[in-house]
Amino acid sequence: MLTAMMLRAQRTIVRRFEEAGATSTESARGAEELKLTPGIAWYQLVERGVLRCPGEGRYFLDRERWEQVSSQRRHHAWVMVVAVIALVLLLFWLRTAGGLGH
Repeated sequence: MLTAMMLRAQRTIVRRFEEAGATSTESARGAEELKLTPGIAWYQLVERGVLRCPGEGRYFLDRERWEQVSSQRRHHAWVMVVAVIALVLLLFWLRTAGGLGH
């Protein structure tokens, strides 16, 4: 649940930058201009290179990097789903083969 809240917060931040057109060094904006309060979600985006700071406390959205980060998250989610399914199938097979529960 915490992860879902963090993702929602990050999407809100990204949306604000997009709406403001802050997507380049020239159009960079400060958090207060966008009515945002930097917190954990903000600093994670900075750490991942999604929000870039050209100086003076101004930031801009690197859309390409945001797409890369989003793609990596989707990939990791699918890997986890496949791993859980494989584990369930293995446990089912072990149980029906007489390896567990007998």
